[in-house]
Amino acid sequence: CGAGRCLPLFFMEVKMVTSEQQRAFIAQIGPIVQKIAPQYGLKCPSAIIGQACLESAYGTSSKAKHHNYFGLKYRKNRVTCNSGTFVDGSKEERAGGKVVSITDQWYAFASMEDGVRGYCQFLNISNYANLKGISDPKTYLNIIRGDGYATSSTYVTNVMGVVTAHNLTQY
Repeated sequence: CGAGRCLPLFFMEVKMVTSEQQRAFIAQIGPIVQKIAPQYGLKCPSAIIGQACLESAYGTSSKAKHHNYFGLKYRKNRVTCNSGTFVDGSKEERAGGKVVSITDQWYAFASMEDGVRGYCQFLNISNYANLKGISDPKTYLNIIRGDGYATSSTYVTNVMGVVTAHNLTQY
């Protein structure tokens, strides 16, 4: 993800996550997103929480162990709140729907709060300026995908499924 390589959960680590684990993750990350995202002009916490749920398998993925809940690939001088980087594998959808395995360098963060702040810093460039002020989750997700954040052809549908299933618009 981040700079263009997000995939729906079925391409990533598939884990059996209980409904209690899902609720606990949302209850933990939701208030943090509500606190930090507006500081960067991001007004759609429901979409951001949905992205974190999908990208991190509700905080259970290998990247989430490094508090990277959004699959943010390392980009030099893009994020300042990270605690380092790590190398891990993933899958990407290419043009024509072909899915390929990759190994890349990813941001590591010291806490969930830093992971959310890192997402906001990652988006705090001119390419994503059109996200500022957007409050409708479907609009937000369509724009971020169009900006190149996600390559999955079903990204918007998958994240919106999470938003709807957990009533994330309450955030």
